[in-house]
Amino acid sequence: MSESAYNDDLLEKELFGGDSDDPDAMSMDVDGMLGMGEAEGLGMNSAEQPDLTEDKEEEAEKGAEDGAERSKSPEEPAAKPQSDEKTIAAAPKPEIEMDDPPGELTMLERPARTNDIEIGKGLDTCSAYDIVPTVAFMNQHQIYATAATADTRWVYTGGEDGYIRKWDFFASVNGKQQLTLVQRHAHVDGVTKAGVMASYWDHLDIATDTAGEALSPVYSLAAHSEGMWLASGMASGHIALWSVRHDEGRRIALLNKHKQPVSALQTTPDEFGLVSGSWDRAVLYWDLNTGRLARAFSGHTSQISSIGFQPSHAAGTSPLLMTSSIDGQCLLWDVRAPQGEQQQPQKLSPPLRTPPWATSACWSRDGRRVYVGRRNNTVDEYEIGMGDLPVRTLRLPANSGPVTALATMANGRHLICASLDNVRVWDLEVAAGKRSAVPFQVIPGHHGGCISSVFVDGSSRYMLTTSGNRGWDGASNNVCLGYEIAPLAK
Repeated sequence: MSESAYNDDLLEKELFGGDSDDPDAMSMDVDGMLGMGEAEGLGMNSAEQPDLTEDKEEEAEKGAEDGAERSKSPEEPAAKPQSDEKTIAAAPKPEIEMDDPPGELTMLERPARTNDIEIGKGLDTCSAYDIVPTVAFMNQHQIYATAATADTRWVYTGGEDGYIRKWDFFASVNGKQQLTLVQRHAHVDGVTKAGVMASYWDHLDIATDTAGEALSPVYSLAAHSEGMWLASGMASGHIALWSVRHDEGRRIALLNKHKQPVSALQTTPDEFGLVSGSWDRAVLYWDLNTGRLARAFSGHTSQISSIGFQPSHAAGTSPLLMTSSIDGQCLLWDVRAPQGEQQQPQKLSPPLRTPPWATSACWSRDGRRVYVGRRNNTVDEYEIGMGDLPVRTLRLPANSGPVTALATMANGRHLICASLDNVRVWDLEVAAGKRSAVPFQVIPGHHGGCISSVFVDGSSRYMLTTSGNRGWDGASNNVCLGYEIAPLAK
């Protein structure tokens, strides 16, 4: 019966009978049930209840006369088929005003930025990982977003309190500051180091209803690989660009096309562009050289939950853009396609009877697969070029709760999967092989709270997890943990 709880259509059929898609049949059944309830609630017996037979007969005669008059009228349009009454209207496209002239699609004109970050020894060839939490970044509020430089020297976090925090990650993992005994009591035994905060600043937004500025929750973050600037998403729909290397915390630009909170940000491979997703269902490509809007992607029918570029792709082609929304949609976009009707994304459809909910999706390291976390304790795996349905589904234990964050590891066979109860590392080869073997291991640290993000650094030596509901639904324990990763075997 647990599946029917997620399926409103089946639940309505069980309660009211008949076809729940038919509004007329539904209203008749509900009216009948309410009528019985009112009579019983007022304590009336069958003798005391008023006789409505005469009223019903008069209404029937009047309806027959009206029907005869309508049949004689030649101007009356033909009745619509019953199937049209059940048609669900599609959600309107987000109203985004394009800039004239538009910005440049920078990733099509410039090469992708490369970095010299090497993967840790044995981390790309091992068959298992030892992932241990060692650092706690103290925070009193929910954390919605995380970003870091390419070398993970600086890590940025933001959340519901309206402040952006900059952490010295190297000083934190090296144990420059230790937790107190009281602070250690709230974490597992291995967590003894405290996060070293380098600085913080107010996440101020231009108020739309009053004069001046006001603090806004930090719904999303994206950082320049060398720490030159930081982008943040605001509740009003504005995107702020902050200077973080020189004159730290100074807002240098404000992008203002979205109408609702900006829930996802991703820099383009060349880092001269920025892609944003919002609760207004719009996905926008920004030219950071001019601050102009270069492209608007219209296809989602719900709030955008994640954005990611294909990490590896064929030579001479452009990486695909992956976007997911809270209603479970996952779309793949070819940025080279012209704007307009020709720009049709590839849809990765959820399996049958899957609840409409997805807050996280990610690419595999080789760019051939996409993983989407679902509400019903599952992760769907899609193969690029193998159709719009998942090739397999990873099933978590029944009490694990919704899957809220995903990340892939360097060896290509392990997947970090964060759900309401724990954080797990899945061995995808075991999941596809022996059914008797347990395909995952539980990573200690988190328990009983929504995980807003899972970040694995470029060397795959460190991992960061944050707790928060990103402004949607779910409880949070306001924990931000840093992990050290080591290979176990080749």
